[in-house]
Amino acid sequence: MKKLTWTAVILAVLGVGLFIGRNYLGLTDIPASTLREQYGNGAYFVDVLGTQVRVKEAGQGEPLLLLHGFASSADTWDGWLARLSPHYRVIAVDVAPFAVTGPLPGRTMSPAELQNFMDALVQKLGLSQFYLGGNSLGGYISWNYALRHPEQVKKLILVDAAGYPMAAPLPVKLMQTPVLRDITAHLSPRFIVAQSVRDVYGHPENVTEAQIQRYHDMMRREDARAAVSDLVSSLDFNAAGITAIKVPTLILWGARDKWIPPEHAAFFHRDIAGSQLIMYDELGHIPMEEDPGRTSLDAARFLMGATSAPVPAVSASL
Repeated sequence: MKKLTWTAVILAVLGVGLFIGRNYLGLTDIPASTLREQYGNGAYFVDVLGTQVRVKEAGQGEPLLLLHGFASSADTWDGWLARLSPHYRVIAVDVAPFAVTGPLPGRTMSPAELQNFMDALVQKLGLSQFYLGGNSLGGYISWNYALRHPEQVKKLILVDAAGYPMAAPLPVKLMQTPVLRDITAHLSPRFIVAQSVRDVYGHPENVTEAQIQRYHDMMRREDARAAVSDLVSSLDFNAAGITAIKVPTLILWGARDKWIPPEHAAFFHRDIAGSQLIMYDELGHIPMEEDPGRTSLDAARFLMGATSAPVPAVSASL
């Protein structure tokens, strides 16, 4: 009897270990309903093109819409929401097909679908004229939207934005490689996610376990990984149209960016007439998350300042 009891205990431990291992390796999806419940505090949901989009909003006044980057979420802007909401209606969203929002039903994700998503989102939020900011892929979406709708975007903030040809970061490259692409649609090991999050910080030692867990959870949203692979395979950063942007633009960039070369900041500054550039010597690819105090202050100065004349580049050290 005692032998049977110990056998049962051992089997139970092995079963728990296997279950935990599956989660650690990212072999299991997380239902959208679970993520909505877990990450729904301080957020609301709106239907956009058939999916429930998670929105985090604070403040009143002129609207500022914020878009996150690849494999991220609206949470990356929490520091800006807290600091800018006394002056603006700050709106951060989970961009499809990422995070709690996930993919758009019946649509194959592509740059064109991202713009369709933006058109529907802006209409759903009731925005006519607004400020627009985006990081990384969110920056790419933002400047393309401003190019299409300059009458709606009052000012544009690009934070380590994509737009020029470059070598893809490793997680993106894996999703672009045949066979590996199919594997990454079903596998997201936590240790790889952890390394990727640390890579986008200038000071990786400041990344917390809670942040890593959030990124890992968001990547495992049901049906999302295949849609993300579709999107990645369709991206083509060729700088087309950047010189035609006429919206007043602020460019913020972390000099320790390992995902998008820091020299791309100078390219944007060169190609967008009258733009302002601020480099942060100690920050990485997501400076608004890594140092929300400094970056939000620079954003506020830009949004509140005059834009009638070109503003020279400014180097900002921490």
